[in-house]
Amino acid sequence: MPRLVDLLSAPGLDALRPLAGPLDATEITGIRLEPRADGLAAVPAGTVAVLLAPVPDHLLDVAVRDAAAAGAAALVLRGGEQVAGDIAVQALAERGRIAVLTTDGDLAALVVAVDRAVAGDSADALARIGAAARELASAAGDPERAAAIAARLLGTPVERRAAGPGEEGASAAGPDGEVRLAAAAQPGHPGTAIRSVLALAALTAAGGGHGDVPVRSRGHLLAELLVAPQDQTARLAARGRTIGLPVDGRHIALRIEAAALPAADRYRLLDTVLPRTLTDVRQHADGHVPDGVHWNAALVDDALVLLGTWPTDPGAPGRRKALALARRAVDRLRRLHPEADLRGGVGAPHRGPLGIRTSAREARAALLKPATADTATADTAPVTAHDAAGLDRMLLEWYASDTAREAVDELLAPVTELGPDRADPLLRTLQAYLDHNNSPARAAEELHLHRNAVGARIRRITDLTGADLTDPETRLALQLACRARLSAPPGPA
Repeated sequence: MPRLVDLLSAPGLDALRPLAGPLDATEITGIRLEPRADGLAAVPAGTVAVLLAPVPDHLLDVAVRDAAAAGAAALVLRGGEQVAGDIAVQALAERGRIAVLTTDGDLAALVVAVDRAVAGDSADALARIGAAARELASAAGDPERAAAIAARLLGTPVERRAAGPGEEGASAAGPDGEVRLAAAAQPGHPGTAIRSVLALAALTAAGGGHGDVPVRSRGHLLAELLVAPQDQTARLAARGRTIGLPVDGRHIALRIEAAALPAADRYRLLDTVLPRTLTDVRQHADGHVPDGVHWNAALVDDALVLLGTWPTDPGAPGRRKALALARRAVDRLRRLHPEADLRGGVGAPHRGPLGIRTSAREARAALLKPATADTATADTAPVTAHDAAGLDRMLLEWYASDTAREAVDELLAPVTELGPDRADPLLRTLQAYLDHNNSPARAAEELHLHRNAVGARIRRITDLTGADLTDPETRLALQLACRARLSAPPGPA
């Protein structure tokens, strides 16, 4: 029987998003729709239990505990993003060895896809072959990526070599020589899927262009733009225009260090996690991502570079959305690979082909900034934005003066007297709340908290300080004080 980690890559299950708990603890025997949370205690062992009714925040831990006690392999919640910020529920899921996921997709399609993947019958084989026909096109001329996509869709390792005893193999001749792929043989319908997908992957990897075309996709061209000598930028930009890479807009680069991940997982991020993340941003951001924004991705030096391109200056809203996307991508990777030390950097917006390189350099430089209370905590993803205006630097110089320091200390004293462990989360929440014009929803999205938790923290701060957050001067004073305090290095001035 397959485990959940094997099913997540199966066709039709890409709407499932992991939130908590292990993905490989229990073999899956089937799927069951539960109308109410009180029925979770009676689900069969190994079941993927899909809860149809929403669960109040204060009962989430009860639902997870009941499902784990019954031996369920996974609990799927509708709109369950609040689990990501609930430490108690995450601890219960780990102890109970149960995965907690969320989905906004079609439940009927979810049931069919799980049943098909568990059965491993002809329908499952056809679904995997169909998915390979759709997804492998993006790997034209790239044997490593084609092998990684085939391995993910088949749920079994695929290697670039000739097949040995007990293995299935496929080969195809291309302009760079013969491409050979091999995977372990399996009987029945799974074996049919392996043979067909290997053949498609080998043909795709060997093809994808001939002659004087060194790049075979927008991802390849973007990678070459980032690493080629600057005097080749004009030539590569001209090729980019012919294949639909929008090199002439305003670009924001996001860089995610992924060297700790195996190559197959880096390609999975490129092929699967990024599209889901973009969908999440459109669904959950306050406002919509404009239709004119294009996203492209490339692997460069074992890092994933995502490039957002706007037709005009994205302004502050565009920069916020780019930062939100980076945090979601890094958060998702951290949940899938908690052992990897993954961080992200975000560049400032720049125009034209040279702007692509400039923003990417800034994103890489942002990763070199020391971790601060805003970039490496439980409340925020480890993503650092390039300080284009030098605001942090100016604030630190201002905060170094005795007068400014005394004013900040006096203003924040009712909070800081609680001690660092209690004060820092309150100050980070206050800063995010003020940065987003007193919006609990936007602050909750940035901090990856439930908006009720943000509201509770803001009420706690106003009770302690007596501050009127509707007064513009008070808001500005607190915003500067929080930024200076949280940006300052530890120790005396």
